Amino acid sequence: MKINRNMSAVVANRQLIRTENKLQASIERLSSGLKLNYAKDNPAGMAISNKMKAQIDGLDKADNNAQDGISVVQIADGAINEMTMVIQRMRELAVQAANDTNTYEEKQAIQKEVVQLRKEIDRISSDTEYNTKTLLDGGSDTRVYSKEATRISISDTVAADNYEISVTGNATKAQGGFKVPDQFANDGTISVNGVTMEVKAGTSKAEFLHSLDKVATEGATELNVNDDGTVDFVSIIYGEESYVSIEFSEELAGDLGAGGFTLEDGTYKYENYGENAKVTLGEGFSENAVVSTKGNRVFVRDSSGFTMDFLIDENLMKQEDEFGNPITEATVDIEVTDIGRLTVQIGANQYQDMDIRIPEISTKSLYLDDLDVSVYKGADRAISTLDAALTKMSGARASIGAFQNRLEYASKSLQETQENMTGAFSLITDTDMAEEMTEFAQQNILDQAAVSVLSQANDLPQQVLSLLGR
Repeated sequence: MKINRNMSAVVANRQLIRTENKLQASIERLSSGLKLNYAKDNPAGMAISNKMKAQIDGLDKADNNAQDGISVVQIADGAINEMTMVIQRMRELAVQAANDTNTYEEKQAIQKEVVQLRKEIDRISSDTEYNTKTLLDGGSDTRVYSKEATRISISDTVAADNYEISVTGNATKAQGGFKVPDQFANDGTISVNGVTMEVKAGTSKAEFLHSLDKVATEGATELNVNDDGTVDFVSIIYGEESYVSIEFSEELAGDLGAGGFTLEDGTYKYENYGENAKVTLGEGFSENAVVSTKGNRVFVRDSSGFTMDFLIDENLMKQEDEFGNPITEATVDIEVTDIGRLTVQIGANQYQDMDIRIPEISTKSLYLDDLDVSVYKGADRAISTLDAALTKMSGARASIGAFQNRLEYASKSLQETQENMTGAFSLITDTDMAEEMTEFAQQNILDQAAVSVLSQANDLPQQVLSLLGR
């Protein structure tokens, strides 16, 4: 027996300290609800849990982003729906104006509503916003650049690249005219594109031109008065659909002259048509691509849904070369980029996003800015143009609806992934309370036993006194 070194007490104390450390850790896990309170608890688990926490937080924000994206496309879809209703009304008016039971004045009254409806389309286009971000002005569409073309519209399958189109002839307008005398010597009639006026002998040139201007306007032409005493009627549209027809009675042949006119059944007649632009495809297009034109408007089609639609600058072929001669060929360069679309971050990590295209919807992009149902063939052209606009609107809404469906599925997927990842995160970091209570009870009992044993070990040196007393 020894009194300087009580080894029993030392051993008991060491076990007590170890038990108290375990008991303290158990109490901390129970009170915090976490397995990992310090890096030493599980270094690898701590590293994994930090990454998982970042993913869970990112998934939560990504879901919010997807919901915001859904709100954006819903706003755009609602606006396009209203614009579609406006276009439907415009088409209804065009059908009404196409009936020749209406006078020119009545068609002008119809045109007034068409003008106001055009303004409403542009107002919706400029005022439709989300968080002050305008949606239908083309700012959320693929950026396409060109100096020689405007109103460029491309499909989703048009890859980012440079595209070249060779132009050997701009579209032309139909035109025709005649010489106007200072005073008419005969009575007769004259018509421009079916709009007829009567001329009386003695009518002065000024009186005739005043009446002729109204006829030209109603006949969908522009009246140009030349210095040599002649007048020209120029169609208001380009291409092979432009048409100028002039007829006058045989009695006016001496006043107007008959050069270029054909006499048929007592009436002098002249007809002229415009031409569409002449183009060929160059670099950037596949050999299977086909091109067509309508006036200065160009349509390119290829496999896999490739479409490109644009308007050539009407002054493109009016330029001169370095020697001052008119050019015979020009090039339209179109650069399609991979920027500009509305990017929605729908993942917790970099590059986990989706691009949303919201095309420009306006009277210009729909070619409605020059509709005039009151003029010759204007209502017929309006019906055709409005049908094309409705088709484009339907395509835009279908695309936006597809984006919305994808975003809704993305949101559901994000929520489910977050739920599953949160469960995995919980397995690593959260305390199993039942298991930990078992551990706590065990360590608590061991702690009490150790205290009791240590107390007894500390009493052992007292027994030496009994030996010394004898």
